Amino acid sequence: MEQSYKIRQRVRVLLVDHSDLVLQGLKTTLSEIRHIVIVGTATTQGEAVTLLEAYRPDVVVLDIQVGDASGINLCRAIRKSYPQVAVLFFTANDDKHLLKSAILAGAQGYLLKRASSQAIAKAIEIVSVRRAIVDQQLTQEIFTWIQDRNRSAQHEKSGVYLESDMRVLSLIAAGKSNKEIADQLNVTLGVLLSRLRRIYKRLNISRRSEAASYFARWEQGTSWDVTGSAKVVPYYLH
Repeated sequence: MEQSYKIRQRVRVLLVDHSDLVLQGLKTTLSEIRHIVIVGTATTQGEAVTLLEAYRPDVVVLDIQVGDASGINLCRAIRKSYPQVAVLFFTANDDKHLLKSAILAGAQGYLLKRASSQAIAKAIEIVSVRRAIVDQQLTQEIFTWIQDRNRSAQHEKSGVYLESDMRVLSLIAAGKSNKEIADQLNVTLGVLLSRLRRIYKRLNISRRSEAASYFARWEQGTSWDVTGSAKVVPYYLH
């Protein structure tokens, strides 16, 4: 059964991509849709931040890489400073690790560039009302991730999820180095690294950026269901 959702009367959109050609194509396509208003286009992180502050769009359509900057990091910054702004990744990259990083950074959607113009417009509408969407080609990755997280959640409910681990993650999120964290916790660097390996394995992550994103999501919440008890149901595009 197709799920219903109430679309905003107008959805104000900022387009961010390193390619002028992609931006022009998106702008031309989306400008034909009456209730979608393109407030600006950006090819660099600096341009994106300036336009974001000036126009406060409802949705930012963003590539994984924006010039020399990481789209993941830009997404995290957007969601932290402008939590009311939704982020939809529109990228050619189908890497599962980037997909997870995008979700943990706070993105509401992840769409591949093979998608039709109708699919892009629909995805923008969906994320604008705080629904989550993922390209159908990547749904198996989402299901696998949810299953892995469910297994971790069972450990958490059994008391395996330690407050001390969250403290470690909070220090990573604060930008502390491993040596600084070890000093603050009064443990050796070797003990800390062993603990980090255990935490990373349990959370199925491999990078400090993912650890920081996990803590931010745990602390503030996210619009994606990664635990199996969804408040928001992902949509899947054909």
